Amino acid sequence: MSGNVFFDSNTLIYAIDSSPEGSHKSAKSRRLIRDHIQNGSGVISVQVIQEFYVVATQKIALPLSSDQALEYLNYLSIMEIVKPDYEMVVTAVHIHKRFQISFWDAMIIQAAASARCDTILSEDLQDGFKINGLRVLNPFT
Repeated sequence: MSGNVFFDSNTLIYAIDSSPEGSHKSAKSRRLIRDHIQNGSGVISVQVIQEFYVVATQKIALPLSSDQALEYLNYLSIMEIVKPDYEMVVTAVHIHKRFQISFWDAMIIQAAASARCDTILSEDLQDGFKINGLRVLNPFT
């Protein structure tokens, strides 16, 4: 992969998931995060940070404490963080309508586009989906 890579929250969640079911995804996710932090190509958004916190502390089999989740978020903050603005929301609405995807997925796409990413790493979006110069890649397939 070349260029900036946008991480959807599910990819980040696997990195901290210590349940036996997620062990193979966990190692791969940690490697991807580490590699993209090291070469400065990792990108996340405020939305991804919010989703990560809620899922990591409330919705996984072995949830993190609030302090543990914040510690991991501090580590992730080394990545470029996209902050939403009005134009991003409007564009996401158009993406949502045109492609019949959830508004939140459209915001992920627009955040990645605004950071000039080539790739979105996501298990939720359709693997291979291409839009506005972006390609969705499910790193676990």
